[in-house]
Amino acid sequence: MSGISNKAVIELSKKGSRLFRGGQLEDAEKAYLEAKELDPENPYVLSGLGDVYRKLNRFEESGENYDAVLKKDPGNVFALRGAGDARRGMKQPQSALPFWLRYLEINPKDSHVMVRIADAYHKLSDAENAIDFYQQSLEIKPYDPFALLGLGNVYYARHDDEKALNCFEKLLSKNTSHNVVLMTMIGNIYRRRKEFDRAMDHYENALELDPKNNFALFGMGDCFRGQLNMEKAVYWWGKILDQEPENQTLWTRVGDALVSLDRIDEAVQHYHASLKVGHDLYAMLGLARAAQKQGDYDKACYHCEQALEVDNDNTRALEELARICDNAGYTEKAQEVRARIITS
Repeated sequence: MSGISNKAVIELSKKGSRLFRGGQLEDAEKAYLEAKELDPENPYVLSGLGDVYRKLNRFEESGENYDAVLKKDPGNVFALRGAGDARRGMKQPQSALPFWLRYLEINPKDSHVMVRIADAYHKLSDAENAIDFYQQSLEIKPYDPFALLGLGNVYYARHDDEKALNCFEKLLSKNTSHNVVLMTMIGNIYRRRKEFDRAMDHYENALELDPKNNFALFGMGDCFRGQLNMEKAVYWWGKILDQEPENQTLWTRVGDALVSLDRIDEAVQHYHASLKVGHDLYAMLGLARAAQKQGDYDKACYHCEQALEVDNDNTRALEELARICDNAGYTEKAQEVRARIITS
């Protein structure tokens, strides 16, 4: 390459970098492509293009440019890190790991890449390696929010509540943005441990910041359910249904709560709302229980039989039908139904 061409490549590369830092990605791409025409194997140009395409979410093109650098220079740290990030963007954590691990051999103190590696292992359900790399990152940056959140999530998934709480509460103590996600996750841990009052403290804090947060609303309702206060459970879950009219599971759950409160007409409305979304065995059985509470055994049997039309061997539906028949005094029919349970 002539000296003039080399100078042009350097200037175009600098221009591309400047435009990239300024967020002018399309103009940066043009500058780098001009430079690439003059020097197709220039590592600075190829890495620059990789960065631009990664920011534009064009991850395959990004990876191709980083890979071209690594063919000539397998230890190029910028390309190694970028190649891993491109695979991350392509949702290929297994492919990303070798690039980041090689990068870390050269640059062993980069806590940010350690977290990326840990995240990848977590996605691959490799908890041990995920924990190892999150902890390595925290040795360098003890309050790294991504490492603490990631490590807490791993412990949370493993039901290691004490360690998860330690991570989340440590992060919340330093997080001036009052992270609603953290508050709800801490609430979930206390709810899982049946410490309902402590759980509700955290859900209430979350709802002060985000009154429509469905995770916190659900948690509040479930805590009251755990305390056998179904009136308040219905109240909080109802707030979710106002926002999520397609939440079939919750329509049925609230219907069941209303049956337990003898608010039968409201329960029936909720079960029908569930069935508007699609078939739901539990809504059908809920309608059967509601009809039985009203003393209409024939209607109760009818709803069970409707459920069995969709799944004629469903044990839950057969047992419910048998119980209703017993209560109605339909002894022979109850025996027939129980015979189906035995043979199914």
